[in-house]
Parts: sequence; structure tokens; C-alpha cells
Amino acid sequence: MPKLPSDDLAPKRAARRIGSFFSQETLRNLGMPDDLRLLPQVSEAWIGTVGEPLCHHVRPTRYARGQLSLTADSSAWASRIRHQQQGLIQRLRQIPFFRQIISLQVRILPPGEGRQQVARPIPANPLSAASLKLLEQTASDVADPALRAALSRLARNRGRS
Repeated sequence: MPKLPSDDLAPKRAARRIGSFFSQETLRNLGMPDDLRLLPQVSEAWIGTVGEPLCHHVRPTRYARGQLSLTADSSAWASRIRHQQQGLIQRLRQIPFFRQIISLQVRILPPGEGRQQVARPIPANPLSAASLKLLEQTASDVADPALRAALSRLARNRGRS
């Protein structure tokens, strides 16, 4: 693809939220709710309180009238928040910013809208000599050729270190 002249003029910085270009007073005059203007501070306090890996899978979306709204990557992370809700609220109340927190509301991010999960390869642990011998014996006794080939392949591949 040919390089366009406008490519040279494009800024080399990372993308930023549009709100970061305006002062807090300008945002207030434009009618942006206080809770959305404070979202960067809410996120920072959330990350500092819950730590990893929770902060990578559950993110705050709004904090208003004592309720912290959260978005989870999956139902498992949302369930974890619901089970830990009282403990999290107590920890959050230790931060002056969250002194008035009453509840957490968590919703699950719809499929396709979250970060793409990268499949991690499962390390292949070599099988013991006895296990390899058992696989080979089982493969030789199996009548189904496809299953026999699969068992033989498993024995060959898992025997490597």
C-alpha cells in the first residue's frame, strides 16, 4: 500500500480520551457529570485497592451516589466481585475518595466487546516411560484405526522432553 502524504503529518502519540484535552471547568460547563470527570481517579483508586489480576478483568465505569459500577470481562470475574463485595467495600472505604461508598454493581461485558483473550500454549510435560509403554500397548490393542493413530501420536509427542 503506498504511503500517503498525510501519514507524515499524523501525530506519533498514543490515543487519548477527548476529555483529557479540556480543563475540569470546561467539562463542567459542557455538562459532563462529575462522576464521569472523576473516572480516572476512580480507576486509579480501584487498581490500587484490588490489585492484580482483578483490576485487569474488572474495571470501574462510574461512581455516583455511593454506588461503584463495574464491568467484568466474564461471568466468573463478576461472580468473584459479588462474593467479595463486602470485603471490597470495606477496603475501598479506607480511601478518602470512596468514604461514602455503599454498594458495588457489576455487569458482564457483552461478548466481542472485551479484550481478546490470548490462548496460552499448555506446556507439554513428558510422560514417564511406564505411561508411554501403556499408551503404546493400548494403541496396539485398539481396533479403530483413527483411535490407534491418535494414541500412537500421543505417545510419540508426549515422550519428547
